[in-house]
Amino acid sequence: HALPKYKDRVAAWYDVLPKLGRERTEQSKSRPSEAKALAEELKRLLDTPAAKELTFGCITFYSAQVKCINDELRRLGVVDGNDEIAPDYRDLHLSDGQIVERLRIGTVDAFQGKEFDVVLLSVVRSNNENERDHDERTQRRRYGHLMSSNRLCVSMSRQKRLLIVFGDPTLIKAPNAEEAIGPLVRFRQELCGGEYGCTV
Repeated sequence: HALPKYKDRVAAWYDVLPKLGRERTEQSKSRPSEAKALAEELKRLLDTPAAKELTFGCITFYSAQVKCINDELRRLGVVDGNDEIAPDYRDLHLSDGQIVERLRIGTVDAFQGKEFDVVLLSVVRSNNENERDHDERTQRRRYGHLMSSNRLCVSMSRQKRLLIVFGDPTLIKAPNAEEAIGPLVRFRQELCGGEYGCTV
């Protein structure tokens, strides 16, 4: 791909710092600040000439975050009032005459068996649970679905060309993070050298 800011990269981490807003807990989890960052970056990418033959997927672990992302995309004109993809972003007409789905937004379960050229993953988790406690129950309250290796594997393997992960960098710098969500910790360390401030 030749997407601006990501040219020649296959993976990227996009910092959404805690000062921009933490996760919210209702029936499901959401993080509006992360949804806003993801939606704005997605719209920017969709509108670039380099994306004219690329498909995009937006994945998150929580239905409430899907709603937040849709709300932001509606504001940007990518989604209509019924949470349907707007016509300009719905289908991709390939040079071989094939018509394919250009954009899909959903939870990990909606992406089983599907692939997109570019995937934007919203981690969501950003909280003040005890980061030094190695008790599994405490870790589950802090990291939730990120501790499920199956869900993490599906969410991080749907892309053909580029994966962009949006998340709180402090979450994976916690003392119990390596034990609880090691693969995600190592993913960011490889991209950013373990430092903050690697937002693309």
